[in-house]
Amino acid sequence: MQYIKKIFLGLFLGANVLTVLLLWASCACTWISPSVVPQQTVITLAFPIFLTANLAFVFFWLICKARFAVLPVLGTLVVGGYVMDYCPLHCQEDTPNDSSILLVSHNIGTMTGEEKHLAFVQYVKETDADILCLQEVDPTLLTRKAFVAMLDSMGYGKMQKDNRCILSKFPFAGGAESLAYTSTTGNGSMVCRLLCGPDTLLIVNNHLESYGLTDEEKGRYKKAIKHPESDETSGTVLTLARRISNTAQIRGAQADSLCAFIDSHAGESMIVCGDFNDTPISYVYQQIGKRLDCAWRNSGQGIGLSYNQMGFFVRIDHIFHSSDWISHNTRIDNKMVLSDHYPLHTILCRKPN
Repeated sequence: MQYIKKIFLGLFLGANVLTVLLLWASCACTWISPSVVPQQTVITLAFPIFLTANLAFVFFWLICKARFAVLPVLGTLVVGGYVMDYCPLHCQEDTPNDSSILLVSHNIGTMTGEEKHLAFVQYVKETDADILCLQEVDPTLLTRKAFVAMLDSMGYGKMQKDNRCILSKFPFAGGAESLAYTSTTGNGSMVCRLLCGPDTLLIVNNHLESYGLTDEEKGRYKKAIKHPESDETSGTVLTLARRISNTAQIRGAQADSLCAFIDSHAGESMIVCGDFNDTPISYVYQQIGKRLDCAWRNSGQGIGLSYNQMGFFVRIDHIFHSSDWISHNTRIDNKMVLSDHYPLHTILCRKPN
């Protein structure tokens, strides 16, 4: 009996070692550009699975063999920075009223039709943000009388480039331009400047390469999750993995171009936000995070699921900012369900000189 117990403990110990190695591998893959090795994105997306399995082993060992719990604990601590990127734990706090800015980033791609447009106009009024960075904007929204009247009544200026739009209560300094990189239709990065106090504020509003899944493919994916034993599951997973890898290859090159732009404007006051179509455990996020502060990392709470389609539990919308700003109370507004993305809010305050 004692011999059988040792065999089982050995098997579980081996399984725990494997989960730790896979957890580390998913983090290490963020160092490699998907433009070079696109398949790495599939591994990074599995980070929460490996993390959950590793944490489950902590409780298992505490019950069965307490001293072995050191393995999953140390395994998690080694990648603790990535865990905090994925799921930071900050409390809500009071924020200074003076010179604070409320910024909202929102992909409103599926928000079409008069009823949704009018509801969105009302949402903007109630939110009263200083800056709104919108992605995948339906061009008919921008010409609706209610939308134009709202801009005038609330003192918003509007800058548009393709299907990206910025609404701002701060004056625009010049026009908008697009970053040059390879992309399919509907993706890109919009750059403009705002006159914000004594300085100019550089805004980069992004929609990086999307996975481009059709409704049929999303349906098959959800079916595979609910019924993993189905004969169709393996084919669905392989198709999804190929799609993820192909789009990640394009997105990796876009991230390199975006980072080159950030580097060329180092030292300037800057906000880089939008729908990056990548999670915190990704090459895209980690590369930008090396250059700028992430609002969610510094003042968000929990995983923060920004994509609201069932079965896709991810935060792919992010707000980054230069170090002259401090973020407060970054949150996902999950009461706003007009789009397939939730709005991402943060309050930014200038650091004291």
